[in-house]
Amino acid sequence: MDTEQDAYVPGMEHEGITVFMMGTVMVEYNRKPMPLMGNPQGKMLQLFLILLYAGDKGVLREELLDMLYGNGENTNPSGSLRAAVFRLRKTLEGCGLPEHEYIRTDSGIYRWDSGGVPVYIDAKDFESTARKALKQKDEFLLKRACGLYQGEFMAQLAGEKWVSVIGVRCQELYFDCLRMAYYIMKENREYTDLLELSSAACELYPYEECQIMKIDCLIAMKRFKDAMQVYDQAVTQYFEEQGLPPSEKMLERFRTMSGQIRYTSDTLKDIRDSLHERDRVNGPYYCSYPAFIDCYRLLVRMSERIDFTNVLLCCTLLDSKGKPLDAGGELLKAASSKLHEAIGKSIRKGDVFTCYNPSQYLVMLNGTSQEYCLRIYERIDRNLHLWDGGRRVKLNYQVMPESLL
Repeated sequence: MDTEQDAYVPGMEHEGITVFMMGTVMVEYNRKPMPLMGNPQGKMLQLFLILLYAGDKGVLREELLDMLYGNGENTNPSGSLRAAVFRLRKTLEGCGLPEHEYIRTDSGIYRWDSGGVPVYIDAKDFESTARKALKQKDEFLLKRACGLYQGEFMAQLAGEKWVSVIGVRCQELYFDCLRMAYYIMKENREYTDLLELSSAACELYPYEECQIMKIDCLIAMKRFKDAMQVYDQAVTQYFEEQGLPPSEKMLERFRTMSGQIRYTSDTLKDIRDSLHERDRVNGPYYCSYPAFIDCYRLLVRMSERIDFTNVLLCCTLLDSKGKPLDAGGELLKAASSKLHEAIGKSIRKGDVFTCYNPSQYLVMLNGTSQEYCLRIYERIDRNLHLWDGGRRVKLNYQVMPESLL
């Protein structure tokens, strides 16, 4: 399927047929959209894209039938293929291309005959550039390959089997290039370019790996507040979409950033004032999960030195039948918010609590023995069920024995 193509840089003008397959599908002739562009699910356009991607090698008739009609829904795939080829040929006649027989069949193989018209395909350019870059460990080629990857291969046709196979291959190549480029650029301290590269990766794939790359780059540039913003966005995303707390890798970055952010203070009083809560509340202390970890560890250390008891309480939301709530459902969002309120009304000012995930809250009860936990749980449960939707959920609780804290 590999064909020789002119070197191409995204954004530069290119004569002949230009095909964009990375991300949104687009086909141009002499920098103008070709009139055959329509519904990307249409078999005629898919046939055109398959033949262009295959190049001189072509595609066996049986493979082409499987690519286009392999789902079994078409009762006459052979007839449909002949019709699609006929329509494509007629359509190409009205695209302004030089007169030529562009679709040829020979010994059961369908292939694109360019007839001297240059063809550039970004996906082919990406794959060849990526393989060469990885083999040579060439920074310029690695960055070029990453730049060519403007999205998943034919994202509009992601449901097609043949598209998925190529898409997986391209995605693996992209991440291999991204990781190698990141390592080389980090070693060379090319942080400005590295930030651009990692930011683009986060736009394409808001995965933890890409976000950590960006955070590490910002930390290296001493842009700690910007790094903290990326961290906050990532943690919020995991929490809202998957109900997951930050991973240990993310927490390591949080601690690094927290340790580097400084506040300018002239006197001890200024420092003390900056330590106070900005909004003084009468209820318990609510904090983020990373901050809860630090509070937990500090209180455990305190209990080793003085006569001070701590009990860890875990409250879990379930549906009315005692099963886990739908992670992305509206009921869980509402119930999680109401449980937050119920805990705030039910425990003391010296207690600490946090949201571990949308269905679970952790409560550190300070100076409370294990025997009183049932009363506290009942108080939380009672306040939760004052909510109109409370009958649709159940609240389960577990207590960590004091000896294990």
